Formats: sequence, C-alpha cells, structure tokens
Amino acid sequence: MHGASGQITDADVAALEMQLLDELPGFAIGYKDEDRLQQLIGRLVRPFNATYLTDYTTVLFGVVWFPSRAWRAQMGPRVIYEILRHEAVHLRDARRFPVFFHVSYLLLPLPAVLTMRAWWEWRGYTETLRVVQQLDGFIPDSLLNHVEQRFVGSDYLFMWPFRRHIRGRLAALRRRLSAEDAAGKRP
Repeated sequence: MHGASGQITDADVAALEMQLLDELPGFAIGYKDEDRLQQLIGRLVRPFNATYLTDYTTVLFGVVWFPSRAWRAQMGPRVIYEILRHEAVHLRDARRFPVFFHVSYLLLPLPAVLTMRAWWEWRGYTETLRVVQQLDGFIPDSLLNHVEQRFVGSDYLFMWPFRRHIRGRLAALRRRLSAEDAAGKRP
C-alpha cells in the first residue's frame, strides 16, 4: 500500500474509502459548503468555533463532512488518509453505540469536565497518532501540541480542560504506539 516514507497516494485514499464502504453501510463523503444542515451547524457553533465550516471535518450519521471539495484537494492524499482513519473510529463507534454516540456527542457538548466528547475524541486522536507513527516512524511534538489544544481549547468546547493531564496521556500514548510499531504490532 504505502512505503515507510509515509507516502500516501490518491489510490490509497480510494482504497480506504472502498474499505469503509464495505465495512460501514451508508458511509459517504459530503461537503459542508454544499449542505444546508452543515451551514446551520456552522452558524450555531461560530461563537466558539469560527472555523467549523472551513477547517474541520465532521462525522454525522455515517457521512464524513469535509469543509469543501477545494479544501480536500488542497490537503492532499496524506492528510485526507489520516483524517479518514480518525473519522472511521467515530463511524465505528456510532455503529456500535448508535443512539448513545450521537446523543452524547451532539447533544451533550456543553463545556464540562469529563465530557463524553473527550472520550470519543480520545479514541479518534489515538488513531491519528497511530497513523502518523506507522507512516513516519515517530510522532512529532507539534502533533501532540495540536491534539492537546483540541482537548483544552474552545473549538471542542473545552472538552478536557486539564492541560497537564492530557499532555501526560499524549506522551504515554506516543511511547506506547512507538513501542508497538517497533515490535511490529499493528492493530
């Protein structure tokens, strides 16, 4: 599929999309700038996440929503592959817990300690870090910083506002994924 250099091609992305289609009936790709519901959601979340429509990928009822076709093309296959692997975790969680996932993620996103959104996103970002470890052989500090900010920042409504705690968990996760990769274990 891809080499150790981390090169991902459009063919790799297409293969992943086909795998998701086979595994998850109803899987589809959508574009927020082409959908009225996504536009409405973007207006509702604008006070705390002004870039929901332009920078964020979202899963909603089996559809992975990219900001736009142009955004997707600009990101390139490597980034899209990483995002789809992350979002596939959410799709599988939604399939496994169909009502609970959507209610806990969509309807209970209020700023609060121990949100379910933090649980779901931890699972998704674990996959993001796993992909980067597999493709590059290491997880850079810049990625840990990015993920940390997602947990403690306003974009996800301060889903886990304990910066030191999440930083420690991320560092431990990086060590574990590095050790798994070195041992040749790939879940």
